[in-house]
Amino acid sequence: MADFENFGMIIFFFLITLSVLTGYFLRSRHVMLVHETGVAILYGAIVGIIITVSSSSEKLQSFVSFNSEVFMLFLLPQIIFESGYNMRRKAFFKNSSTILLFAFVGTLISMLIISFGLMLFVKIKWVPVNLSPRDCLIFGSLISATDPVSVLAIFTELKVNRDLFANVFGESVMNDAIALVLVQTFLKFDDTHPISAGFIFKSIGMFVGIFIGSLAIGTLFGFLTALLLKHIKIQQIPLLESTLTIVLAWVSFLLAEEIGLSGIASVLFCGIMDAHYSFNNLSKESQHLTKEWIHLLSYISETFVFVYLGLAAFTVTHAFKWQLILLSLFLCLLSRFLNVYPLSWVNNKFKEKKKQLKKKEIFVVWFAGLRGAIAFALSLILDSENGRILMTTTLTIVFFTVFVLGGLTQPVLKKLDLAYKDKDESLYKQKKKTTFLEFDRKYLKPFLTHQRYGQRELDELTQESYKITIKKKVQAYKEFEDKESKIDLVNENQNENEIKSGWESEEETVTESDSDLLIEKNKNKKNDQKNSDSDSKSTTTSSTGSEKD
Repeated sequence: MADFENFGMIIFFFLITLSVLTGYFLRSRHVMLVHETGVAILYGAIVGIIITVSSSSEKLQSFVSFNSEVFMLFLLPQIIFESGYNMRRKAFFKNSSTILLFAFVGTLISMLIISFGLMLFVKIKWVPVNLSPRDCLIFGSLISATDPVSVLAIFTELKVNRDLFANVFGESVMNDAIALVLVQTFLKFDDTHPISAGFIFKSIGMFVGIFIGSLAIGTLFGFLTALLLKHIKIQQIPLLESTLTIVLAWVSFLLAEEIGLSGIASVLFCGIMDAHYSFNNLSKESQHLTKEWIHLLSYISETFVFVYLGLAAFTVTHAFKWQLILLSLFLCLLSRFLNVYPLSWVNNKFKEKKKQLKKKEIFVVWFAGLRGAIAFALSLILDSENGRILMTTTLTIVFFTVFVLGGLTQPVLKKLDLAYKDKDESLYKQKKKTTFLEFDRKYLKPFLTHQRYGQRELDELTQESYKITIKKKVQAYKEFEDKESKIDLVNENQNENEIKSGWESEEETVTESDSDLLIEKNKNKKNDQKNSDSDSKSTTTSSTGSEKD
């Protein structure tokens, strides 16, 4: 038995390694048609087929099948905590109204459309499955959990603008927490409860109670982590700081689950509080270490989950009902459309023109509503007789959205011309301070961190002035270089002119002296010639006289 279990672990880690290497190959060549998540699912499916066909060991098949308890207790908390901790907080708070509108109201709209749509199809016999109202509500809740892991990776690769990234990412994170709370709420009922006004109000009350209680636990653990890091002063040992941050977040998850609340919502808000407060109390080395470790654990967990997902396609007994699958997929797309577009219209009504969602951005928000591992894991905890049918339906929808919608995301973004970088970071800064942010800046930050009131503004002002000073120095240096090069050029031209003029004056001097010498020589020659002529004349005269005598 132990041998089979070790062999099963080897299979999992081998598939993760293979997925990482393939992901590197795809990223290095900018291939976005299939992402690492899809690759992990494909590898898991291939190994699942091989195990199912060739292996006679039931132990091995059961070990490589999807285990919802492992996912819920060990993998999912790390994924959700990383989502809250490494969230771009400025982008999140700037778009918080839009994110919360899509996450809360949008998820409820999606859940109601899918749930009551299935009830209608069951009633008119379009679905050959006798689903109870409770089954429909649970399925509508879990299938509303969006999980755009591959889409967000493509967003990062193509450097989509921050507001669109924040809206899709923030909505998916909050949406997962809300969907989980809805599922936990409906699981507390049984099939004997009819859909009535009392049932609806009771469900709403339980949902609000679970969500607020989970939020409170996550926030309190975030505050506790910040105070411990502020007062016990263990900055000298970065490893202990990082360990304390991660372990306390996990405790918040387990405590919330133990008392009947949502551990996912708790660990999400704990991650947000840790990033906002605890991060400021960490040493510089530990800030980097904690962020990278949390991201690493989340990445490994996500890859593990998608490998699980591929294996589950062939190692779990399925019950396909194609009418139910097709109608559920139609309801997923329809409910996503009926919550994104109307809520975008409402959102734009109360926003300035420059902050409104554009038509093509609204389309991308609708298109990015993929279903993933969270929806599938929740389908495994159904305790009704139709649980296997709903699990198979969920898995099929996950495969379709990940491979079809996820694969088309890059062409869609390029077609809509949304693959660009933020042009000016200064335009992204918040100008208005809300009441909560002002209270946080005056009271919470000084109490929970080493940061004093007004210190952040002073730091930002100092940093801004430092940047301006550096820019001025760089500009002055460039101007100095340009001026020096011009001076050098002028001096060089002047030197050349002086050399040329020297050459010319030297040539002129030599010419004049030579001409004077020639003139003197000519004069001397003429004088010599005159003297010689006179001498010859005198000689001739004397000779003639002598002859006469």
